[in-house]
Amino acid sequence: MNVNKLQSNLLACALLGLSSLSIYSLAWAQYDYPADPVVAVAGAGERGQIYSATVTKIDSKNRVVTFKNKDGEVDIVAGPEVKNFAQIKIGDRLDVTYQIAVALELVKTKSNDVRSKEVTQNAQTAPAGNKPGMIKTNIVKTSASVVAIDQKKQIVSLKGPKGNVVDVKVNNPALLKGITLKDQVFVTYSEAVAAVVSAPKK
Repeated sequence: MNVNKLQSNLLACALLGLSSLSIYSLAWAQYDYPADPVVAVAGAGERGQIYSATVTKIDSKNRVVTFKNKDGEVDIVAGPEVKNFAQIKIGDRLDVTYQIAVALELVKTKSNDVRSKEVTQNAQTAPAGNKPGMIKTNIVKTSASVVAIDQKKQIVSLKGPKGNVVDVKVNNPALLKGITLKDQVFVTYSEAVAAVVSAPKK
């Protein structure tokens, strides 16, 4: 059973309703959990599939759930934190999707204006009685350098202070006005991941 660390963390997120993807503390909030979390994330921006698998085995005594897809099987232990464990059934599907980063603010700054990165996180979990699920949203504020611009797709590639590059979707064309390669900018963007267990479609 081979599964990379990211996939293992995301699987745990779906069962625990908690985020293990970041070292930053979570900011919990009241919310209306969407009827279809995967669609909710898709509606916020372009999305892609990270992981998809089917429940093939449930060890209720030891609270172990086995997921299987074309890459093999993985076992996830659901600790006492999992309130919706009883709702998981054999044949259920786990989908983990992400929303590409979407720019909320993009402004040109001076080359020496380097600001520390700020991340605000929000995690939404499924109500008691539902199938386990989680949507995690990050709001990121940071300074960056423009390393690529795709005007057709309205995507700008930004290199952060530590050298990491992130592609950010700019839905508002006005934000891209006057932005050119090698510009120093201050950006605020949102990104999201949904990990959801659902019953098979009939």
